[in-house]
Amino acid sequence: MAKGEIFVGRKEELEAFAKVLERPEGEAVLVVGQAGMGKTWLVNRMARLAEEHPDLKCGWVRYEVTPTDSVDSTMAIMMDNAFEAARTEPGSFDNVPQRRKQWIALLKTVVPKGGEIAELIESLRRNPAKNTREQFLERLGLISKRMPENGRAVFIIDPEKYMQKDSDQSWAIVVKELPEKVKLVFPQRPEDVLVGSETLDVLDNVVCIPDKDLDVLDEKAVDELLDRRSGDLECSVTDLRKVLSRYKGHPYAIGAALDLVEAGTELKELPKKPEPIKFAEKQWEKLSKRGKDAIRLFKAYAILEVAVPDEVVGGVSEVDSDGLQSLLADKYLGGLLREEGEGKRIYHAILADCILGQIGEKEKQEYHERAVEVYRAKLAKAEKEHVKPDELAATRLAEHVLAAEGKEAFVNVCAYETFKPLKTLGLLDSAINLAQRALEVAKRSSPDEAAVRCTLGLAHGIRGDLKEAENMHLEALKIEKRGRRERGMAREYGNLGLIYRTRGELDKAEEMHKKALEIDEKFGNQEGMAGQYGNLGLIYETRGELDKAEEMHKKSLEIKEKLGLHEGMANSYGNLGNVYLIRGKLDKAEEMYQKALGINEKLGNQEGMATDYGNLGLIYMNRGELERAEEMHRKALEIDEKINHLEGVARHSANLGLIYEKRGDVRKAREYWERALELFKRIGMQPEIKQVEGWIEEIK
Repeated sequence: MAKGEIFVGRKEELEAFAKVLERPEGEAVLVVGQAGMGKTWLVNRMARLAEEHPDLKCGWVRYEVTPTDSVDSTMAIMMDNAFEAARTEPGSFDNVPQRRKQWIALLKTVVPKGGEIAELIESLRRNPAKNTREQFLERLGLISKRMPENGRAVFIIDPEKYMQKDSDQSWAIVVKELPEKVKLVFPQRPEDVLVGSETLDVLDNVVCIPDKDLDVLDEKAVDELLDRRSGDLECSVTDLRKVLSRYKGHPYAIGAALDLVEAGTELKELPKKPEPIKFAEKQWEKLSKRGKDAIRLFKAYAILEVAVPDEVVGGVSEVDSDGLQSLLADKYLGGLLREEGEGKRIYHAILADCILGQIGEKEKQEYHERAVEVYRAKLAKAEKEHVKPDELAATRLAEHVLAAEGKEAFVNVCAYETFKPLKTLGLLDSAINLAQRALEVAKRSSPDEAAVRCTLGLAHGIRGDLKEAENMHLEALKIEKRGRRERGMAREYGNLGLIYRTRGELDKAEEMHKKALEIDEKFGNQEGMAGQYGNLGLIYETRGELDKAEEMHKKSLEIKEKLGLHEGMANSYGNLGNVYLIRGKLDKAEEMYQKALGINEKLGNQEGMATDYGNLGLIYMNRGELERAEEMHRKALEIDEKINHLEGVARHSANLGLIYEKRGDVRKAREYWERALELFKRIGMQPEIKQVEGWIEEIK
C-alpha cells in the first residue's frame, strides 16, 4: 500500500461521519483544525469511507477553493463539471481529469438501475441566465431525487488558503436548503470564516467533527502508522519510535519525519520539536539535493499556488517535459505533491509557504512573469483557434500580473484581457469580482477607472441587470467627459445606446449612437463609424424604417470591406439579410445570411455562426420548411448555450417555440416560449417580453 493511502487513528471522527452518512437529511460538516493537523488527510478518508460503505451507495467530489473564488463561481464550476462529466463518452473514462472521474463515479450512483447517464445531460446543463445559487440547489435536488434511498452525494469544499470574507452567509443559504442525501464537507482552520459564524451556528443541519478542534494522533495511532511503514525504513523501529515520541502525535511532523527517513535522512538530523516549519525546512533541504530542476519545479508550484497541469508548471519552472516526468516519478518528490482538480500542487500549505520564503523578491517576480506568459499564451491560442478559453488561465492571469507588473497592469488586464474569456466561460461572477478589485486600485477619474467601469457595465448588461449596467456606463461617461477624452465618450455613448435599444427606448438609443457617430466622424475613426452606422440601422429596422436601415447597413458594410474587418462584414451581411427578410425577399435574405455564415465559419466565430444559423432558420420557417428550420435553430441554440450567449439562447428558444406551434404541438411551444420569456426578462428586453407573452396568451 502506498504511503499516501495509509490512514491511522481518527476512529471517533470517522464513526461520527458514518452516522452523518446514514442520516438521509441534507447536512454540512465542519472539520476544524490547525494547519498540519491532518484535515485534508481526514476528509479524504471520509470520502473513501463513503465510497466503500457496505450499505450506502455514495459518490464524492473534492473542490479546492482559492481566495479569489466566490461562492457563486465555485457553484458554477461544480455545475459545469457535472455537465462535462455527463457528456463524457463511454470508454474514455481513463483519459479524463481526476475531478471529472469523481463526477462520473458520483453520477453512476445517481442513475437508477438500467438507466443511462445520458438521460441527465440536458438537466445538468447550467443556464447562465438564472440565479447561480438557485440553480445549484435545483441541480442538487435533481441528483437527490434520482438517487436510490441508500444513495448519498458528498462534496468536499476545501479552502486552498482561506475563503472570501462573508462567504459564510452565502454558504449558509445553500446549507439551509440542502436536499436529502446531499452532504457538504468543509475543512476549516479555527480562524476561517465558517468557524463561529453566527449565520451557520443557527442552522440545525450543521455538524462539527470533532466537536472541538481536531487534535493530535494518539499513541496507538502513531504506533500503527510506524508498524505499517517500517518495512520501507532501514533504521531500528525502536530508535525511530523514540524519536517520533518527541512530536507528540502531530500529524504533519510525524508524516514528514517518516518521509524524510525513508528518503535517507538520519534520525539525528530530524528536528527536535514538533514545529511544522522545521519539518518543512527539512523537506525543502531534502528536495533541493535532487538538483536545480527540482528546486525550480517546486518553486514554480509554490508560486502558482493552485493545482496546475504539467504543461503549466513545466513552462513556469522552465523544466523540459522529460525532466519534469523524471522528477514527478521520484518517490520522495512525488510524495510532496497531490492531485487536485485537473493537475497537481504541493501537498500542504506549510511546505508551500516555506518554499515561498526561500524565494527572493526578484526571483518571485521572474516566476510570476513566466506564469503570465504561459497563461497569456493559452488565452491567445484559444482565441486564435476559436475554442473555449482555458479556465485556469482566465481565472489566474490577473493574480500573476498583479504580482509581476503591479496595480496599474492589474487594472488593465481586468479591463481588457480577462473579461472576454471569463464571459465566454460563463464566469461573470469572477469577472465582476476582478473588475471590482481593479476599481478599488484604479486611479480616480483616470482612463483606467473608466475602462473598468465600462467592463463592469458590460458584465452587468449580460447578466440582465440593465440598471446597474447603465449606472456604470454613465459613470464612465462622466469620467471621460471630465478628462475631455472624446474617444472614450464615443465608446460609452455607444454602450448606452445598446442598453436603451435592448429596453426598447429607441429614441434615446438613436441619440446615443448619433453622438458616438459624431465623435467618430470627427476623429476619422472608421471602425467606430462602421459600428455606429450598424447600430443605427438596427434601430431603424426595429421601427420599420427599412430604407434608412438598409442605407445604414450598406454604409457600415462599405467601411468594413475597405478596412478588411471580416467579422464586421459578416454582421453587416446578417443585418442586411434581416431587412430583406422583413420585406419578404427571402432569396435575397438567404444570400446575405449564407455570406455571413461563410465568413463566420472561416473565422470560427461561434457567436456569429449561431446568429447566422438562426437567421437561416427564419428563412426556412417562412417558406414552411419546418424540419430545415428546426435543424438551423437547434444548431444555433447548441452554440449559444455552449458559449453562454443569453440573448441568442432566448431568441432561438422563442423561434423553436414558433416551429412547434406551427406543428400544433402547443405543449412543446409553451415550454420553449417560457424559457425564452425567462431569459428576456432576465436581460430586460421589453419588446421581446411583450411579444412572447402575447404568444403564450394566444395558446391558453
